[in-house]
Amino acid sequence: MKKTLLALAVAAASVSTVASAATIYKDDTSTLNMGGRVEVRANFSDANKTDTDDNIYNDASRVRLNLGGEQKLNDDVSFIGFTEFELTENSDPVGDDTKINTRYLYAGVNSQTYGALTYGHQDNAFTYLTNFTDMAEVFSGYINENNVATSDRANNVLRYAFNTEKLTIQASVQGDSDSDGNDVTQNADGFGVIGAYKLTDSLEFGLGYAQTDANASGSDVNGTGDNDTYTAALRYTNEGLLLAATYEGGTISRTSSDESDFNAADAYAGYTFGDNNVNMTYNYYKADESSFNNLNVNNIALEYARYFGNATVYGAYAFNLLSDSDATTVGNGTAKTEDEFQVGFRYAF
Repeated sequence: MKKTLLALAVAAASVSTVASAATIYKDDTSTLNMGGRVEVRANFSDANKTDTDDNIYNDASRVRLNLGGEQKLNDDVSFIGFTEFELTENSDPVGDDTKINTRYLYAGVNSQTYGALTYGHQDNAFTYLTNFTDMAEVFSGYINENNVATSDRANNVLRYAFNTEKLTIQASVQGDSDSDGNDVTQNADGFGVIGAYKLTDSLEFGLGYAQTDANASGSDVNGTGDNDTYTAALRYTNEGLLLAATYEGGTISRTSSDESDFNAADAYAGYTFGDNNVNMTYNYYKADESSFNNLNVNNIALEYARYFGNATVYGAYAFNLLSDSDATTVGNGTAKTEDEFQVGFRYAF
């Protein structure tokens, strides 16, 4: 699950146990915060088997560390910077046993009146809407990862964000940008724009459009195709209840001769009571052309999470609904249509 600062703000409204970063320095004009998490996770699925390994268990543990700072220029304008890295264990026993991934690395300026302008490795404008449904601990937030301009995070992103009590507007542009997604989200130029409006205190509706070129080979001299994504998102909150749905459609491509239309949907229904949360998610992504079967997703997941201050324990089961004809295959020709079960323990600081 990919939680951003905006998503944490939403989650904090219904889950009082979301940890805040600790302030390690503060004076009249400057603040420096540090935070992170240690999270051990175990995934059990036949999908973890390979031609050489018959083990259904996969360790998905990780550590995240972040630093964020703000310096006030005046009562309206501040300079801001934020960085976060994720560390995981490398499965290669003969190499370095730690892999480091940059999740965020950006800086910019924030105005209480005119909004924020930031540049670096950060969320796209689209992330505001896709976070409506990307709220589960495990099985949510799949459908937007196949376009650089809609994925949760990408590098070389210039983003503008403006919001009032009811209206949110964001726009982002990328140049030669890679995302944290897959081979269709590399070396791309593009843009995205979203608008969201709170119809009531409980109901928010948003629309968005994004476009990038595609270059799966990683070479700028090769032919590129177009990735077009449009979305509509709806979120309803009422005390501990959160209901949200996102629809996406458009065109996905690797090159100018390898393209496909697609349709996608994401849904989240969760209820928080006391220190507990139960939720159900639905994730669907279907490309028309079989050459993109490795991107297809169709599952329903059930999850329970228990919060103990900064600590969280959770478990989730995902029912894979993909047919053999819509799923990609592993080396032995078997379709990847297996269910998944994942448990985890997280300590945030």
